[in-house]
This record gives sequence, structure tokens and C-alpha cells, in this order.
Amino acid sequence: MGEPPRVDEVLLDIDDIQGNILAGFNKDLQILMALRWREVAAARRWLGRILPHINSLAEVGQFNALFRTRRARLAGTDPVGLVATWANIAFSHPGLAAITSEEEAGAIPDASFVAGMPDQAAALGDHAPDGNADETSGWKIGGRGHVPDVLLIVASDDESQLLQLATLLRPDAGDPSAPEVIWEEIGRTRRDLPGHEHFGFKDGISQPAVRGLIEKNPDWYLCPRLLEPATAGNVDFASPGNPLLWPGQFVFGYPSTDRSSGGPVAVPNLKPKWLRNGSLLVFRRLKQDVVGFHAFLRQEAARLAATTDFAGMESTRLGAMLIGRWPSGAPVMRTALIDMPVLGTSAVFANDFAFAGDTPAPIFLPGKAVPDPFPRATQDRLGVTCPHASHIRKVNPRDQDSDKGDQFDTLTRRVLRRGIPYGSALPIPDTEPLPADDGVDRGLHFLCYQTSIVDQFEILQTDWANSLDNPKPRGVDLIIGQAAGAARELELVTSSGDSQVLSTAQQFVVTTGGGYFFSPSLSALAEFSQRA
Repeated sequence: MGEPPRVDEVLLDIDDIQGNILAGFNKDLQILMALRWREVAAARRWLGRILPHINSLAEVGQFNALFRTRRARLAGTDPVGLVATWANIAFSHPGLAAITSEEEAGAIPDASFVAGMPDQAAALGDHAPDGNADETSGWKIGGRGHVPDVLLIVASDDESQLLQLATLLRPDAGDPSAPEVIWEEIGRTRRDLPGHEHFGFKDGISQPAVRGLIEKNPDWYLCPRLLEPATAGNVDFASPGNPLLWPGQFVFGYPSTDRSSGGPVAVPNLKPKWLRNGSLLVFRRLKQDVVGFHAFLRQEAARLAATTDFAGMESTRLGAMLIGRWPSGAPVMRTALIDMPVLGTSAVFANDFAFAGDTPAPIFLPGKAVPDPFPRATQDRLGVTCPHASHIRKVNPRDQDSDKGDQFDTLTRRVLRRGIPYGSALPIPDTEPLPADDGVDRGLHFLCYQTSIVDQFEILQTDWANSLDNPKPRGVDLIIGQAAGAARELELVTSSGDSQVLSTAQQFVVTTGGGYFFSPSLSALAEFSQRA
């Protein structure tokens, strides 16, 4: 707050943008509720009733800032009694067309949103476990013939308040014309490992920093700035490892990021007008095979430990190489051989690393410097320290060129992730025998926001995670990469150029639901509810 802008940044309409998009709910509990319209007039009445409960960026952002301030004063302990409960809403193409028009909904500039996720399932690599020709036949929600009109997101720090708001927002079950709830499921952070997903790794660490002001006079940035502006031709960062991207990459109606320079791209003429301050939402229900994943790690680690190049390999280290981070969140680029939990929990340095070149020490703004006691990341062009097919390197190549272009092009592929685990945890002991698979359905409610599903989410999934060769050769993403019925391979290399190939036909993450949605502005929601 208060530093002079590096560039002419735009003022965000924080009272009109839904809060989960740019701020993130960041709650321990979250209900996803899928609904289907029955009568349009009743749908409008329901929208009008719940609209005051749909939360804005102003509300969510101010709470998050207060929470961070209190937590910092309490030395990293959550403040007692500081809780909030939020709700946001999004519409599929059919749901949006019903309350606007086919012409308006079809004009949203994203072919995949208009087509819907079921039509893109084959391209995404999704497949039915039973070999059914319909890739979505086993989905819990969102498959062919079961696409919801609405996705409602309700999140809270307190379970009783969560259920209370969900009950308040749920349509009247006794009204035959009211929207119908066709699926709902609760997600919750792991109580045994807060912030970690079911495989045991800390999640949601790396997020882009969004440019934009939330207040003028004095200038107040959406994402606080710790670093000096970058020199010409280099990526600008808000804090170490968090690149600054233009808001139009995530919200319609603002400048977006140029693929050749990282600078702003002019705002296109929006049609329909209600696109402004809206965003496209991808939802994927990802089932995780926890026992299968850790059995694979132990088997392959034992095999590698018997080789000369990877002598002494352990399953925890192998998992860190496949993810690109240790369970604590510490990046292998900064600590290759052992986990360093203090680094993993560092809000400033857990993302401070590059791949292709040595990572320079950050240059802080006056009064913002933070001591960095951790090892610096050095160049890893061959993928020795962090394999080219590790999860974090596949979906975010950082300074490394890709098949699409250079680091500025990579910036345009970034998304804002808002996931949360679902299902009970299954802790995995470090040395004891693996527990039996208990058959519980557990995984991740993956949510991400962008303004181009085609050029952002789908590039990450289809062109990179699923590919043996992109963004660099040497394997698919063994975590989220999809390859129906085929062996998936990942190559581990050494500095001498020798390698070992890991191969499995087993998928540890399987899509069991999802959809493509549009999250309108609050003013657009008001318009939709009031149309004749």
C-alpha cells in the first residue's frame, strides 16, 4: 500500500466482481451444490432472493486482509473467533442461455465453454473405467445428459454456519417450479494435515499475483508489492516467485497479458455487455487413489535405490521429484535431497525459484526486505533436480521456454486455483506397511478461474500434462496426466545424461465429474433476476 505504481494499473470494480475469483475464499469447509432450472420465472425469483448473499471481492478481500494481519500478529496462529461464511454462483452454457438467450450465451468468446465439458472429455483424456464409449458415464455430476445449470459455492470457517447458509440458499424443495438440487458435496481441509491434499503434499502454494488497484488515493494494490520493478525484458514480480499478471486474464473487461512481452493488451469490445467483471470457472471432481500412488512410489523407489545413479532413493524423495515439491511444500529446486518444512511454510520464499537459469536474489523495495536463509536455486536445464515431467514444472514452466513460446507466453497460461479436498483422509505412514485401501471415495474439488478455458486450463491439461513431449520432452505428468489404457512414462535423468524411466498404466487421479461455468458480476446477476 502506498508505493507508486510501476505501470498505469487499473482500478478493479471490487463491489461487482464475485469474491472467490481474485481473492479466494480460503476456507476450511466448502459445499458445492449443482442445480437444474425447472421454470425460468422461478429461477429468476430464486436468483433475486439469494443475490444479497452472493459475496463480492470487496467483502472477501477485506476479510482476508484482516485475517492475515491478525495471524501475523499471532505468530502464525489462526485468530480465535474470526470467521466468515461466503457464497458465489456460476452458470453452465445451457443454464446461462435459459436466463439470457441462446444468442447471448453463445457469444461468450470461448468455444469450450459453449460446447461444455462432456464434449471436451475425450480431448482432455477423460475415460470411463469400464470402457464405456461415453467418457463421462461414471461421473457423479456433469456427465452427458446431467449437465447442471448452476454451480453454487458455499464456504465457511465454521460448519454450523456453513450448513445454515447452505440451507438458506437452497431452493424451496416443496415448490415444483423452483430450481432443483441435483447434487451436492462437502469439501474440507485435512484436519491431520491442514493445507495438504490426500497424497500428502501441501497444495495451492503457487498462485499468480494479479495487477490492479482496489482503492485510489492512496494507491492500494490488490496484491501487495515487495519487490522493485523488473528491468526491461524481464518478468515483473509482486513478491519472490509470484509474477504479476494483468487482471483481464482472469476477469473480463480489463487489460490482459501480452504473450510476447508480458505487457498489457487492450480490452476488447465486450459483447454481451454483462461479460464485464465475470470469469470462466472450471470444476473437476478428481478422485485420488492414495494407496495406489504410495505403493507405486515405494516400488519404484526400491528399484531405483538399487541402481548406481539413484542409489539410496526413498519413496518420499521420489514423490517430491514427481510433484516438484516436498510434502511440506518446499520446492526441490531449493532443497533437492531433504524436506525443509520451514521453507515450505515461507509465504515469501516457497515460490522463489526458476528452472532454466540460476535464480537471482530478489531486490526488495525499501523497508520490505526479508532475510532469506535458504539455499538458492541454480539452473536445472536438463531436469536433473526437478524432472521436466514433474507436476509443477509441467503446468508452470516458469523461465523455461515451452512448445508454445517463452516465459511471457507461459504467463498467459496461468489460472487462479481454488481447490479443496473431499472425503476422509487416509494417512500414510513413512515406514510401516501401507494400509489397505478402505474403498472411500476421496479426492479434490479442483476449481480454477480464467477468461479462456481453451488457452489456459485446456492447454495445461491436454497440451502439457497429458503430453510426453510438451512443454519439454521426457514424460507425462504422472499426477494429473490422462492417458486412457496406455502406459504413462516419466524419465528421471542425471547430470551425466543417464536416465531411468518410470512407467505405469495406472491412473492415480481420475475425473469423476465436472463442468465449465461462467461466474457473472453481481450487477449481471441482478439484471438476470429482473428480466421479463
